[in-house]
Amino acid sequence: MSLPQYEWVHFKKSPLRLVIGQIRFTIMSRFEQKGFIADFQEAIRADYPKASREAVVTYQLSPTGVSSGASDTAWRFSSKDLRWAVIINEAALTLETRSYQSMHDFIDRFQHLLEIAQETLEITDRLRLGLRYINEVRYPAAETLGDWQELLNPKLVGFDAADFLSGQINHTLQEIQVRRADGIFAIRHGLLNGTAVPPLPKEEPIGGRFYLIDLDYYDTDEYDLDIPDTLKKMHNHNEVMSRFFRWTLSEKLYTYMEPDDARHS
Repeated sequence: MSLPQYEWVHFKKSPLRLVIGQIRFTIMSRFEQKGFIADFQEAIRADYPKASREAVVTYQLSPTGVSSGASDTAWRFSSKDLRWAVIINEAALTLETRSYQSMHDFIDRFQHLLEIAQETLEITDRLRLGLRYINEVRYPAAETLGDWQELLNPKLVGFDAADFLSGQINHTLQEIQVRRADGIFAIRHGLLNGTAVPPLPKEEPIGGRFYLIDLDYYDTDEYDLDIPDTLKKMHNHNEVMSRFFRWTLSEKLYTYMEPDDARHS
C-alpha cells in the first residue's frame, strides 16, 4: 500500500502551529569573531529586523534521566510580529514560521536565505536537510482517545487502553521512523494537554486536549551545497508529508477544518 494522492487545499482552520526548515553544514570556525555575521544580518534586515542572541542547549536521554550537554550561541533574526524567524549558529541555518501559508512562500524565503548564506558566510556544503511540521489538532469536546479514533484514521490512533485497563487515558505519544530512499520520515503523534509549541510573548497560551501530529522529514547524506537540488528535495519531502497528513484525517475532521482554494502547491 502507498500513500493516496490528494488535491492540495488550504485549511481555514489549520492546526499547523510551527513549520521548521533547516540545513546543517561544516562548522564555521569564525562564527564567534566580531562582525562575521554582519553582512548576513544586513542582507536579511528588511524581512527580519529584530535581532537577539540565544544559547542553544542540547539534551540527552539516558537510563539515569535527562542530562544537558554543551551549549552554543545562536543569532535569532525575527520579523516585526515575531511570526517568522531565522536562527543561525556555527553549524546550522534554520527558518521557522507560525504563519505558514504555502510551500511556495516558505521555499522562496529559504532559497533567499541560502543564497545570502552562501555568499556572505561562504557555506559550501550540506550535511543535513530537515523539514518539520508541528500540528496541534483540536476539535470541540474531543477529550478521549475514543473521540479521536472517530476523528482521525483509526490506523493512526491504534490501541485504546482505556476500556482494556478500566481507566481514562491522559497522555499518549508514539514515534515512528521510516527510512525511505530520500531520507528518514519521523512521525510523532499522540493525545496531549496544553500545547507543544510555547506561545509568543503577549500571546495567550492555548489550553485543553489536542492531538499532536508532528512530522519531521530529514536527509543526513552529505553533499556540496547545491541550492536548486536542496529546494527540490525539500519540496519532495513536503509532498509526502502533506499526503500523509491528509491520510490521517477523517472526512468529518477534514470538513471541520474548512478546506478551500484547491490547487497544486
